[in-house]
Amino acid sequence: MSKKKDLRQARIRQILLEESRIRITDLAKRLEVTPETLRSDLNEMEAHSLLIREHGYARIHNPMQETPLFFRNQENAEAKKRVAIQAFNEIKDGQVVFLDSGSTVLLGLPALQMKKSLTIVTNSLPLAQQCAAYHFDILFAGGMIYNAGLRAYGHFAIEVVDHVHIDTAIMGTDGFKNCDGFTSTNINELGFKRHVMNQSSKMIMVTDASKFEDAAPFSFCKFREFDVLVTNPVPKEKLKPLRDIKKIIQV
Repeated sequence: MSKKKDLRQARIRQILLEESRIRITDLAKRLEVTPETLRSDLNEMEAHSLLIREHGYARIHNPMQETPLFFRNQENAEAKKRVAIQAFNEIKDGQVVFLDSGSTVLLGLPALQMKKSLTIVTNSLPLAQQCAAYHFDILFAGGMIYNAGLRAYGHFAIEVVDHVHIDTAIMGTDGFKNCDGFTSTNINELGFKRHVMNQSSKMIMVTDASKFEDAAPFSFCKFREFDVLVTNPVPKEKLKPLRDIKKIIQV
């Protein structure tokens, strides 16, 4: 998709998350686009099961369903990029580093070129490809591919992770509102994430500030299991549930 279309469809997704249902004519006015342009966007998003069209309205399909990666890359992109770049400062040259398949890590990836002699462990197809272009050693945890997230999971992915010691693991979350740990919308991720955590010496969580307001159904850890949290500035009261994390960095 073009950059302009990417941003427009990310905006449609955000409006539907906020309002659940909206008249299509009102949506066209808010976006300042022609009915033909909006119709094309809605058709494409409906094909990805992101929304449902009904009698002149569009409504969210399932707010708990994982948004495809190419949409998530447009959401809060600058905030995510700052978080990832700061997290990469925790990585030392020569380390074995796990990078998860979230959009936050992917958006900040160009900054990783400053590091030397890294071995990257990942289950993300686009991340592995980009890191290969940076001439890092890549250990791809392959298995079944989940199309929305462009990542591998399952027995074969876990087998790879279980045979390597990871110095630093950088992970993301789909939200943690009213929870006592970080969560995922996809149940297939849970076992893989736990195996990564078991093999890692240092755990870093990266999340933009919007995740403080999001919830997801499946918890994969407690807050205290992470050594570092890197996020955007948020009010102090929002950080209270995360007080067991040893180090919190806001950028």
